[in-house]
Amino acid sequence: MKAYVLDAVWAPKPEYQPKEREISDKRAVRGDMVYRDLRAGLKDVPDPAPGPGDVLIRVGACGVCGSDMHAGSAADDGYTNYAGHLKLPVIMGHELSGEVIEAGVNVRKFKPGDLIAVEQMRPCGLCDACKTGFFNSCRNIEEVGLSIDGGFCEYAVVPETYCIDINDIVERLGDKIAAFEAGALAEPTGVAYNGLFVRGKGITPGSNVSVFGAGPIGLASISLARVAGAAKIFAIDVNEERLKLAKLCGADYSVNPAALDGKNDTVSSIVLDQTGGVGCKTVVEAAGAPDSTYPEIVKLMSINANVSAIGRSPRLAPIDLERFIVKGCSLSGSIGTAGNDIIPSVLKLMGSGKLDMRGIITGRYDLSRVQEGIGDAKRGNHGKVMISQFYG
Repeated sequence: MKAYVLDAVWAPKPEYQPKEREISDKRAVRGDMVYRDLRAGLKDVPDPAPGPGDVLIRVGACGVCGSDMHAGSAADDGYTNYAGHLKLPVIMGHELSGEVIEAGVNVRKFKPGDLIAVEQMRPCGLCDACKTGFFNSCRNIEEVGLSIDGGFCEYAVVPETYCIDINDIVERLGDKIAAFEAGALAEPTGVAYNGLFVRGKGITPGSNVSVFGAGPIGLASISLARVAGAAKIFAIDVNEERLKLAKLCGADYSVNPAALDGKNDTVSSIVLDQTGGVGCKTVVEAAGAPDSTYPEIVKLMSINANVSAIGRSPRLAPIDLERFIVKGCSLSGSIGTAGNDIIPSVLKLMGSGKLDMRGIITGRYDLSRVQEGIGDAKRGNHGKVMISQFYG
C-alpha cells in the first residue's frame, strides 16, 4: 500500500541524556534533541494485517496537524523541529477515521462496513500517571502518527479499544466522506474539549470566553464554547483568514493584535470594554505564543477565571501572579485526548447535530498529494488541511 513515512537518523545531541526506554527503543521523548537528517515521502509499504483484537480499516480521512509540519521539517542543525515524542520510522498522521474492512476474531463491537474514528493517545495503564487517571501524562505513552503508525496511508490496523463508532454521523450527514471528515476532526476538537471541560473549570453558561489563537484547536474551542452557552466569545489572532473562520465557528468578536496600536488600543482593553469591565471567565491560550499572550490574558481575566494553557512553545511566559492571587484565578495545563470520555463526547455532539467542525476544512488533498498538503498547511492561512484517498 501507499504510505507517507518519516524517517531519520537517531543521534542524540551531546547535551541530551536519553532515558532507558529511548535508548532501548531508539525513540525520543524530545525529537528535536535526537533525530536528524530527515527523510519523508510517499512510498510502498507492506499491507498491515489485523491481530485477534484489531480491526483493519480503509483510511477515510486524516487531518494535517502542526506536529506533522514540525516533525517533518528540520532546523539549521539538521534536527527535526518537533520537540515532542517520536519513534522513527513512522507512518505519519494522527487525526484519522475510516471504514472497517476486516475484524479480528476477538473483536466484538465492530464489523466490516462500520465507520469509526480513531483515538490517537495510547497510554500504558501501568505507570503512576495512568494509575491516578492522568492518561495523557502517561510515562510510556504511544502516539499514533508519531511513535506508532498513523493515517497518511491506504490501510491501518487499530486495536478495538481505540475505535469509536461514527455510524450515526454518516446517517445524519448522508455522506461517507463527510462522516470521515467529521470523525478525523474529533481529535483536534478533543484537545480543546480536554482543555475546557476536563482540565479546566468548564464554561458557565452566560459567561464570557476569550480564545487566543484561531488555529484548529482555537476554532474548536470557540465552537465548543458556543455549544456550551457562552455569552460573548472573543477570538484573537494575527491572521485575518483564520479570524474569518473564527466568526463562522461562533466568535462574536475578532481581534487582530497586529492591527492595534498596543497602547490605548489593546486586546485586553477591547475585551474589557465589550464586557462592561467584567472580563472573561474562561480564557484559552491556543496560540503557543506565551511571551505575547499572557501579559494581555492577566488583564482580561474575570474574578474566578480559568486560563487553559493548550498552545505549546519553548518560549517563557511573563505572568503577573498577583492578578491570579487577587482575583482567585487558576491556570490549567492541558495536553492530549485520552480518557475521561473525551473523544466519545465530541463524537456524540457531532452525531446529535449540535457540533459540526467541517467548516474549518479549507484544504483537501488526495493521498498522492500529502506532501503538498503538509506544505500548504505550513503557510498558515488554513483552518484545517485534510488528506483522503477518496478525494481523487
